Amino acid sequence: MAGATAALNNEDLSPTLNTSEMSRYDKDIIEEGLSLTLDYISYRLRSKFEQSRLKGLPRQFLIPQTPTNTSTSTLRKLATLMEAEHPDLFESLCTTLGITPVTAYPTFVGVAQEIFQAGTNWGRIVALFTFGGVVAHHFVETQRPEMVQRIVEWIASFIADNLLTWIRENGGWVGFVAHFSESSQSQTMWKSLFTVGSICAAGLTLLALNK
Repeated sequence: MAGATAALNNEDLSPTLNTSEMSRYDKDIIEEGLSLTLDYISYRLRSKFEQSRLKGLPRQFLIPQTPTNTSTSTLRKLATLMEAEHPDLFESLCTTLGITPVTAYPTFVGVAQEIFQAGTNWGRIVALFTFGGVVAHHFVETQRPEMVQRIVEWIASFIADNLLTWIRENGGWVGFVAHFSESSQSQTMWKSLFTVGSICAAGLTLLALNK
């Protein structure tokens, strides 16, 4: 939690987040959301690139970390599975959308809004993290590693501005873990995750075609 708090207060990382008037519980949700974002994006980049390709990234993205809690390990697993379920979409999405450092932020916001257009659920929140990991990958691949921190900031800000109330009302990140751990009995929730992934894929494809 201390690491997440430090990152939250780092002006270079999250200058738009203002938690001064929030309850302690809401601050905890945002801090853990930021911690999840940092963990997943750094985990995904390390799993896709040789260390030499990650030069220019802050140290926190370079050092392998053991998941600090169940929510981090759950997100790693679910986002990896969601991306694997739709490889063609996620591999081509950044190119199709024409994401550059100049267009990255409005494009990110447009995609995030598209993901949640039909409502909020845990599967769509996984899709948001998954998309963020893909965009981070794109900028490392195109040798713009400085953009990776911006993506972490945008996801954390989107959670704070658009998803905080829903996450709070659905049990916080403990509720996230419980939602998918319950699915281990019948796989119903896992199937639901991939259904959500398919819906998001269709929406993102439409968004790309309309660019």
